[in-house]
Amino acid sequence: MTIGVSNEEVLDLSNKLFSSILLEQKKFMGLKGPDEGKENMNETILKEYEQDKGRGFFFNYVSSGRGHGPFTELVDGSIKYDLIGAIGPNLLGHSHPLYIKAHLEAATSDVMMCGNLLTHQEPQQLTKEILDSVKGSRLKHFWFSGSGSFANDTALKMLWQKKDPAHKLIAFQKAFAGRSIATQDITYNPDYRVGQPKSIDVDHVPHFDQNDPEGSLDKTLSALNELVKNNKDQYCAIMLELIQGEAGFVYGTKEYYEGVFKWAKENNLYIWVDEVQSFGRTTELFAFQMFGLDEYVDIVTVGKALQACGTLFTEELNPKPGLVAGTFNGSNAALNAGRKVVNYLREGNFYGEDGRMKYLETQFLTRLSSLAKTTCKGKIGYAGGVGSMISFEVGDSTKETTTKFIKKLYENGIISFMAGKDPVRVRFLLPTCLTDEHIDEIFKIIVKTADEVL
Repeated sequence: MTIGVSNEEVLDLSNKLFSSILLEQKKFMGLKGPDEGKENMNETILKEYEQDKGRGFFFNYVSSGRGHGPFTELVDGSIKYDLIGAIGPNLLGHSHPLYIKAHLEAATSDVMMCGNLLTHQEPQQLTKEILDSVKGSRLKHFWFSGSGSFANDTALKMLWQKKDPAHKLIAFQKAFAGRSIATQDITYNPDYRVGQPKSIDVDHVPHFDQNDPEGSLDKTLSALNELVKNNKDQYCAIMLELIQGEAGFVYGTKEYYEGVFKWAKENNLYIWVDEVQSFGRTTELFAFQMFGLDEYVDIVTVGKALQACGTLFTEELNPKPGLVAGTFNGSNAALNAGRKVVNYLREGNFYGEDGRMKYLETQFLTRLSSLAKTTCKGKIGYAGGVGSMISFEVGDSTKETTTKFIKKLYENGIISFMAGKDPVRVRFLLPTCLTDEHIDEIFKIIVKTADEVL
């Protein structure tokens, strides 16, 4: 199916341009310091940008738009490993052929953005690819949103309409749901809503406790039973991230989640799973598929690695006309890339016990565990995560120590970030394109940084 203008000349030029772009981007394939005379270029740009934006930046980073695989170049000419991927979207790494193709194909179309009123083929094809990937569940529909927070807002509106007037929500401690007016109340960390009025009624219960796995379900169910006892028929749903990203990649077992979900069904509550960050990054395309929870989910929100955001929902939760709308589905380039990415992940060897995600998980957790027992004993502690979502603790795992480590890691050539609170953890969102040679170099830098900081 042709999208946009196409003839032999356009196809020939597009193929030549694709090859030229990819060959140029492949020149940026290794660590490098700043170019002579450009050492202060990042600071100069960011200082001006800070004045316009109204706040500073965590990293001294301005992208040049050049890079390949796990590597990204800054405007000062330096090249670093990108192990955070803009906190999730860049799952395949930099200048992946699918991304380049998606951009070039979108350039043949007549507009930049695709909307809800007058649709294009890109959102229809991406929707079909997503729905094909959840055939083992009861999820039947998908609605695009402008961000992960708005996808969660859409989910909440659907649930409220269906359960009206039961508008209270149950969420989990250490949850992060976004920064919209509604989702900031679902988010557990009070620092993210200082000075904000409470907009929605949310009660938080304990999540899976890594330090007490056997007692976790009883603790959660006890808290849940207490809530429904005191607020009978007031709750619409239970909302959770199966992999708690902001908490430092905390997750439970299948038995734990089944126990919680069976309780929810017995108490006539819908089950809402937030996969905005975990989508595509666990050992199955969806985390709920990894845990074998397909039969339970009623509504699932996705984003980041999808290159778009939206809400999957059952026929039962299909809203009445007028409840959900919006101008944008997304850019044609992003929607085109999203379809390519999902198809690539589904058709490639990424999932299952022998898939790429499991390999990355094993490589990083095994090596981190080894360091914690040997050369970095006392410097690196806990290490955990799943698939391409990896976290570990350094030193006393305080925010001050972890920030110092992350900043030094950045200076030494690796971009990461942090997650969690008491303890604070170093967070990696790994690109799928890492080779064993890359991983070897990354761990040499981790050891060097640990020695320098700790």
